[in-house]
Amino acid sequence: MVRTYIDSELAKMNTTGVTAALIAGVISGSFSWYNIENTSWPTRAVWFSGLVLAIASVASSAIHTAAFLRMRCDADVTLRFRQALGKEQKGPGPWKPHVLMPYVLGGPTLHLKLAVLMFLVGLFYDIWHSAVKAGLAWRSDDMKIAFIVTIVGGFVVVNYLFLISTFVRHSIQTN
Repeated sequence: MVRTYIDSELAKMNTTGVTAALIAGVISGSFSWYNIENTSWPTRAVWFSGLVLAIASVASSAIHTAAFLRMRCDADVTLRFRQALGKEQKGPGPWKPHVLMPYVLGGPTLHLKLAVLMFLVGLFYDIWHSAVKAGLAWRSDDMKIAFIVTIVGGFVVVNYLFLISTFVRHSIQTN
């Protein structure tokens, strides 16, 4: 059972690392857009923050992968895994998990989610900043772009929340 869990964590870290590297490429590619000099400083600050988070996700995924691979090769993998996740109570009783372990194990995925969020926040800020500078007139191309992108963004958020809630509901019902 422990080996199965470690294998699933290895697969998750591999997927997270590759996805974070791709997101880092997207964010760094946005700095080569033709009008990057005209974007507001908050947009660039948020994008740089997203880039840092994406790189942190790649690095922490690599560290987690190496740790799980080392742990997996140990002869007594169950004991080593229990020692990594918690500590033994004094006297009889179950092991007590480390308080920060869920955060540590979820760190690479959290960094990845925050990187995507930061890029999208910067993108929406830049689009609406241009629309406001143009005067918010419907004849303005910037306003039309801001309106359409906001509609699509709203659809994405609603769809994302629906998919997550459906997945969570289904996973609870199967356990």
